[in-house]
Amino acid sequence: MTTINTAYQNAAAHGVAAFELLPEYVQGFLLAGAEPALQPTTRVLLGDSKTLVAFSVVGLSSGKLVLATDAIPPVGVLLHAATSGATNTTIYGEVFLSGCFNIDADSPLVWHSSLDTEAERTANNNANLIFRRRLADGTSGV
Repeated sequence: MTTINTAYQNAAAHGVAAFELLPEYVQGFLLAGAEPALQPTTRVLLGDSKTLVAFSVVGLSSGKLVLATDAIPPVGVLLHAATSGATNTTIYGEVFLSGCFNIDADSPLVWHSSLDTEAERTANNNANLIFRRRLADGTSGV
């Protein structure tokens, strides 16, 4: 009779069974409130030679989408990752131009390194686009 090793026997020699390697789920709260309401995304042309990840806080430079910085105020949040080539005329990003977005530690938002404090992230809030903590005391409420 032949001996057949399973995932339970000699696990160190044969790796770990797929069902034992589960993804790690973490809480990620994109929104901090209901007002202003999150509106459908708008297509905006990506800047030249840009790679932006999902949930990047973006602004406009020469009418094209770039990562918001201390010199380029945020206009929205990118919904999906996007990459463009040099002299881009065809690649668009889907952008939330309105909403109340979370800036707590559990937020999935991606910020430029020049916007590293809460004061800098909230400096350009307006009636349609707000960045704030989910709760006034800064706790996650979970």
